[in-house]
Amino acid sequence: MQLLLEVGIFLISIAVCFYLPGKLLFTKLKLALGSPEDLFLPFALGIILFTLISYVFSWLKLEFIILPLFLVISFYAFKSKKWFPKSIEKFHRWPLIVVVVLAVIFSLSMLTSGVHDNSIQYRRDDLWHSALINELKANFPPDNPGFAGIPLRGYHFFYNFLLAKISNIVFISPLSLHFHFFPLFVAILWGVGVYALMSVWSRKVSIALWAVFLTMFGGSFAFILRLRGHENLSLDSAFGMQQPATALINPPFSISIVIVIAVLFAIYQYSSTKEKGWLIIIVLCVGLVSMFKVYAGIILLGSILLFALLQLFKKNFIFLIACFFIGILFTVTYGIFRDPSSTLIFAPLWAPHSVLIDNMPWYGYVEKIYTFTKLSVIRGMVETELYSLYVFFFGNLGTRLVGLLFLPLFLFKQCRRPSFFALTILIMAAISILIPLFFIQSGKVFEIIQMAWYFLFFASLFAAFGFYKLFSFPYSKTLKVIFFATILLLTLPSAYEPYKGYFGAIQSRGSSLSDPYFKAMQFLRSEGNYNQTVMEIPDKNIGATKNDVLNWYKASSPAIVAFGNKRGYLNNEYIDFIGINIEPRIEFIRKIILFNNMSTDNLKYASLKKEVGHGLKNNKISFIYSPYPLLFLENINFISKIYENRAASIYRVK
Repeated sequence: MQLLLEVGIFLISIAVCFYLPGKLLFTKLKLALGSPEDLFLPFALGIILFTLISYVFSWLKLEFIILPLFLVISFYAFKSKKWFPKSIEKFHRWPLIVVVVLAVIFSLSMLTSGVHDNSIQYRRDDLWHSALINELKANFPPDNPGFAGIPLRGYHFFYNFLLAKISNIVFISPLSLHFHFFPLFVAILWGVGVYALMSVWSRKVSIALWAVFLTMFGGSFAFILRLRGHENLSLDSAFGMQQPATALINPPFSISIVIVIAVLFAIYQYSSTKEKGWLIIIVLCVGLVSMFKVYAGIILLGSILLFALLQLFKKNFIFLIACFFIGILFTVTYGIFRDPSSTLIFAPLWAPHSVLIDNMPWYGYVEKIYTFTKLSVIRGMVETELYSLYVFFFGNLGTRLVGLLFLPLFLFKQCRRPSFFALTILIMAAISILIPLFFIQSGKVFEIIQMAWYFLFFASLFAAFGFYKLFSFPYSKTLKVIFFATILLLTLPSAYEPYKGYFGAIQSRGSSLSDPYFKAMQFLRSEGNYNQTVMEIPDKNIGATKNDVLNWYKASSPAIVAFGNKRGYLNNEYIDFIGINIEPRIEFIRKIILFNNMSTDNLKYASLKKEVGHGLKNNKISFIYSPYPLLFLENINFISKIYENRAASIYRVK
């Protein structure tokens, strides 16, 4: 019953907060939407509008206005009598059913996790996102949820912000939103968006369906390495890039794809119709996308700047005005929260090198480069580097290569050069692969490979044209079925491993919410409010040395913030924010361990007791969570034990 209630509330909330405001803006801009883009663009634009308006009111501390405002907007949209989606044309109906089915399968990566009955399944990143959602539900601007009191900088948190605001105004559990409702919603938007974009661009339903399939389930050639006996290599990421079957596990990436599709659609329509209203859509989406996923921001901002330069040659100066407003939105969002210490570091071809060194050691890349360099064999060095690029691109593109190889035949058949819109996507694809090929980033270092995931997305759009051409030849139906089955057989192995894990998760059911650990989390959640800081104490076998506590911290998680709904004093967030100095917090926890293990006869006992007491007050610690009883802390008069089971002891600091 609770699930049905939450489903109903969620459907109403996305209609009121996303669809109707987005639809109203399209109506006011007098931008005509056909079918099926009318099912996608109002939602995509509505997400941007809701996020922007919530962002402004959060700065003004007027969050209570958000829901009434969107209710008024929705009422006005109803009143205009242009809010209902257009009737879907008959030839789109069955393909869209296929798209929705693919989207549901695509979303299983998240639907099989989360809370089910009395159990919970989660991954490492889920803890970080849940913790950040809890932080944004309570505070804006946000602090680091795992480092209480330290402002959050250098992270694109608009996905978490969006879920936090929806949770606050309609009272849906953040866990339900993160694990179930938004993944399915985003998956459907992804599928319908790609289908709508490719339908308008290609005018071919089959091309649109190929694009949906490839952007969701396109696979690498990693299975070739498995067939050669290398059983320990991942079918998903053996060649350095994760394939899209696992995309929803990274929510900022998946929701940014929805925004990228909306921008592509707006660019296509603006290029075709010259209607200035589409520039407003471009400004809103490109201006905010960096706070959803910074890599998407780099790709879109770079391509839009090049697009603006090309427009200048046509003496179209209005696009410069659009770029000015994009700059304003970028500055007042990402510009405020960026980490000035974060930089790009030149590391040419690090990704292909990593593939050969880590996953194909039998090739002997290090030895070959060392030998060729030592002997000044230029040809050998060049051939080795070219081989690394060949392996990287051939391996990661997988069956998309087949479509890309047939793409020139499609263009030749059409007797035309690539369109201006196609060149725009090509520029985006180039940016998305060249930057991660030649740079790493400070702090998160190799995470920049995530930018290459967009390259696979853009490559899939082009490959769809090639697959259409492949099946347009006058083969017999039997041969076409064989070709189709072969392509599926060569494409889907990358998805096999993740989906095997998803279905395994259904059977294992994960951790029971009745376990002592989650009982302790439920108790902690019920005490006080989020802004009361909890300090987590290491396991009893952790020593009181700096290295011991540091190693414990590196292995820790933001689970207390995610499940206990309290900001943490020192919890690993899985991201190295290079501006944060954790040493004082490591040292203070070390002193607590030392004090708890110290005899009252020790000469340093009294002074250390006083130091611990002052430290707890100065750091505004409200709760202490320990996996074992802290007997000596109980002797401090302002500390009292409020909960205990075999998994944890929880203390209140008065």
